[in-house]
Amino acid sequence: MNEEFEYLSDEELQKLIDETESAGLLQAPPDFEAFVMKRINQDESKTSEESNNTISFEEKKKQYARFRFQVCMAMAAAILFLLVAPFLAANENFVAIKEAAATSQLEKKNDNTKYISNIFGSHVISDTISNTGFNMED
Repeated sequence: MNEEFEYLSDEELQKLIDETESAGLLQAPPDFEAFVMKRINQDESKTSEESNNTISFEEKKKQYARFRFQVCMAMAAAILFLLVAPFLAANENFVAIKEAAATSQLEKKNDNTKYISNIFGSHVISDTISNTGFNMED
């Protein structure tokens, strides 16, 4: 062999060819043909089952139309919200709901500071935390 590329030399290659020609052909296993035919039949049956499970072109069109309808509805809802949102912000009921939510959040914040004052008692630390609005939920 050639050390650089590890190829067979001409003499070694010729010897390999001569040995292969003189040895003759190898015999296939006796059940090889039956095994191959069985595999071919199984593959054909699988492809016929898969063709029955595939979605038809008409079904794909229906699915695409359904998806397109859903996207259009989402776009319409978004545009409607963009058009209606400014009017909701000017509405008195909306402003009242917004103020009620803000006051409930403020009360909840004060409840947390009372909790801290109860834990620490009336000390400088608890008064400082209560005045800065330390939130226990974080």
